[in-house]
Amino acid sequence: MDRIIIERITQSIQSVLTSELSQITNSLAEINTAITGLRSDYTTLQNSMKDVKDRILEMDKSLTFSDARQDSFDTRLKSLESHTSNINSFPDQLSVLENKLAAFEQQARECNIEISNVPERRGKNLMSIMTALGLAVNFQIQPTNIISLHRVPHAVSKDNRPKNIVAKFTSRILRDNMIAACRAKKGITSEHLSITGSSHKIFVNEHLTLNNKQLFRECRERAKLHQFKYVWIKHGTILARKSDTSPVVAVRT
Repeated sequence: MDRIIIERITQSIQSVLTSELSQITNSLAEINTAITGLRSDYTTLQNSMKDVKDRILEMDKSLTFSDARQDSFDTRLKSLESHTSNINSFPDQLSVLENKLAAFEQQARECNIEISNVPERRGKNLMSIMTALGLAVNFQIQPTNIISLHRVPHAVSKDNRPKNIVAKFTSRILRDNMIAACRAKKGITSEHLSITGSSHKIFVNEHLTLNNKQLFRECRERAKLHQFKYVWIKHGTILARKSDTSPVVAVRT
């Protein structure tokens, strides 16, 4: 009987142990499954972290590139602003250059006189006209005193007046003396130059550029308007004086 009891106890213990072992095995299987899942999640997390890291690196590169482009843009903007500043000063620089060019053009005429309103006659020699003009104003002119002598077309093609005569002297002193003699001899006409036909009043002046001629014309109009008594040219400069006692004013623009 004791043996039977022992066998029953043994069977009960084995049954309990088998049940517990089965539970432990199931628990271990669940734990193993959980560990496998955790490993999978960890791998996924690692991959996600790698993706995040790669994206952060790309963003960093983009930011670096953006900063470089911003620096380049700032540099180009400063350069553009500098060029814009230079462009804004172009009108002043251009005005200075235009004034210098106008001065050079006038200086190139410093030995010239311009004779206006001399009738054109076919076959009439210009040198003979110059010689006759010199005799009329008591200023002897030799052919060797003249470098060039020719008529010049009018700025306006429809102008029917005689073409002006431009004479270039060998020196400005000769030119100035010739002009002084012509101004002293008032009322020079085409008759003094032995030119046939109706009489024409002859004008002898310094040879001005087109701009200075226009300025001289405007100055004379303004002088009449503001009652200036004198307006004249000396060495390419327009001068004005309101009365005999007032100061001389140089007009350049």
